[in-house]
Amino acid sequence: MHRTFETSTTRRQHSLDGLWEFVLDPADDGLEAGYHGDFPDDADRIDVPAPWNVAGDAAEAEYESPAWYRRTFDLPEETTGVLTFHGVCHDATVWLDGERVASHYGGHTPISVVDGFEAGTHELVVRADNTRDERSIPRPGTDWFPYGGITREVVLEVVPDIFVEDLRVEYELDDDSDRAAMTATVTVRNEGETTDRSVSVELVDEALEGEAEAEADTETEIDPGTTQIELDLEADVERWSPHDEDPQLYTVVATVGSGDRADELRERIGFRTVAVTETDILVNGEPVELLGVNRHEDHPEWGHTQPLRLQRLDLDVIEDAGMNTVRTSHYPNHPRFLDCCDERGILVLEEIPYWQFDADRFAREGVLERGETTLREMIGRDRHHPSILAWSLTNECANEEEGVREATEKLADVARGLDDRPLTLASNNYHPDGDGEDLCLEHVDFVCMNAYPGWYQEGDYADVIEGVREDFPEMPIVASEFGAGAVFGERTRENQKWSEGYQADFVEDAVETFRETECVAGFTIWQYCDTRTDPRNWATRPKTKNNKGIVDEYRRPKEAYNRVRDLLEADGDGDR
Repeated sequence: MHRTFETSTTRRQHSLDGLWEFVLDPADDGLEAGYHGDFPDDADRIDVPAPWNVAGDAAEAEYESPAWYRRTFDLPEETTGVLTFHGVCHDATVWLDGERVASHYGGHTPISVVDGFEAGTHELVVRADNTRDERSIPRPGTDWFPYGGITREVVLEVVPDIFVEDLRVEYELDDDSDRAAMTATVTVRNEGETTDRSVSVELVDEALEGEAEAEADTETEIDPGTTQIELDLEADVERWSPHDEDPQLYTVVATVGSGDRADELRERIGFRTVAVTETDILVNGEPVELLGVNRHEDHPEWGHTQPLRLQRLDLDVIEDAGMNTVRTSHYPNHPRFLDCCDERGILVLEEIPYWQFDADRFAREGVLERGETTLREMIGRDRHHPSILAWSLTNECANEEEGVREATEKLADVARGLDDRPLTLASNNYHPDGDGEDLCLEHVDFVCMNAYPGWYQEGDYADVIEGVREDFPEMPIVASEFGAGAVFGERTRENQKWSEGYQADFVEDAVETFRETECVAGFTIWQYCDTRTDPRNWATRPKTKNNKGIVDEYRRPKEAYNRVRDLLEADGDGDR
């Protein structure tokens, strides 16, 4: 199950998860050897979805090179199918029955293939490559582990010859009422010869399990290929709010055709507004204080592939501490996790994996284009989640360099052309000594400030905030990264560095400073849980992990977690 709700009630969905044949290809000989047509006889078997770094044997634990997957599946009759890989890290090529049908770069957004399938047995072969180089996103040396493989679900959906390929819902809310004016853009794909079909869109109230006051339909001629149809809807709605225990969600259903030849696609939405002032971020016109953590998709047993129960556990731990925000460091998260955030009223800042890029790296052939594609795919996939507060373009890039400024402007233009949410980026150009000039924040709506005075630098947070505010007086600040490392269970009488006491004191002091400062709209602690890092780059770290989690890798709370929970419990629920 790749979502928490049904995305269609008309389609027969085949899960292609399970055991696949698997072989490493460290010399990258597989293409020349023709693995896509003649898979090696001595292949192992491996779980899908799962990174090979946790699902394989010791040889795969730190493997960073190409590998190959193969499996077969059977279909009882001739049909049209939509084959989707929801995540392959990071460079993927797909062959179906010996024919190359897809290539895709980016490990956190989906790959979809539409094809006609004969009745009988079919073969899928996938080449996955998690190699990081001078053109890769993420780049070499990242502060998270470079998991590889088919890390998210693989699904084949059986569809009729005319089917709904995409559904995009845009809306405007009346400030003086609960009225919503909506436009649903339905992309219909025709793989057959029939052209006359009706297309309808309706809004369903999930809480009432019935139809809301909105429905639209049209008769249309659907040419071969794809056809976009816009339908307008009006409805009285209840707003989605992060302050609600059970936030209101609606399902939008787009249908083409009728009877046994009907096809539907469902998206879930919530109605709310987001705006930014000089000091605050507003949801539905009211200031909301962001109280949160940075969260990597990481676990010792599961790696980058996280089951629903772990996603829900993480949100339980976050909510139990009185927090309401997750920054998805540093890549698009699983859409099912975002579903859970929608359902709980957890706010999200979602990001693409430009981590510490400079102008030289952005200038390399294809690097900016890859990032623009990932941004388009992230927004296209996740645009309906009401929990997503803003899109984040980059993290800790060399924003003082003109080439980075130009790249950021292009990314901002892409994002603003697709969605009206606020934009941000995480800058670490601000230090107490005043070094660095950020050229990129002028292209976003609020500042995400990464700073570690007292850990990596001298000084204190009040000085850092003052420097940011001086340069950008019209933007609110979110303290997007701050923290200190602590090894779980390490306790000393003097609260020495790497002890839980040191970390707890550090985090508590920082949180108190942020909450006392008017222009700071919130914080996200670095980080939620201890995470695996690459020993080739971070060998000097205790346990070869980023130990700044306020819980450890198994979600056991450190003293800092308890300190933050007590602090937020004493001060209220995040209303400013």
